[in-house]
Amino acid sequence: MDKVPFNVYCNSIDIMMGLHDIILNLQKQSPTENIYLGQVTMSPQHAKQFAYLLLEHVKKYEEIFGEIPSPPSEEKMRELSEQGIIGVKSGE
Repeated sequence: MDKVPFNVYCNSIDIMMGLHDIILNLQKQSPTENIYLGQVTMSPQHAKQFAYLLLEHVKKYEEIFGEIPSPPSEEKMRELSEQGIIGVKSGE
């Protein structure tokens, strides 16, 4: 089997789960479109280890570059949208 690497920019993830799997649906969203990029499926054990490793890298990133700000609240996003400062599709 040929291994074909790929690179993808993802700024939205939907997470689903079943008894034996955790499923990540990767998407790229913009104010005008939502592109489905693909799916990553892993065991709950692998997902737990992935979550641990991801958190460790985020902590290391913040130690080097400073705290990553939390996203604005839904209320703030709605306010900015109503003011025409940002574009937000309804239902997101």
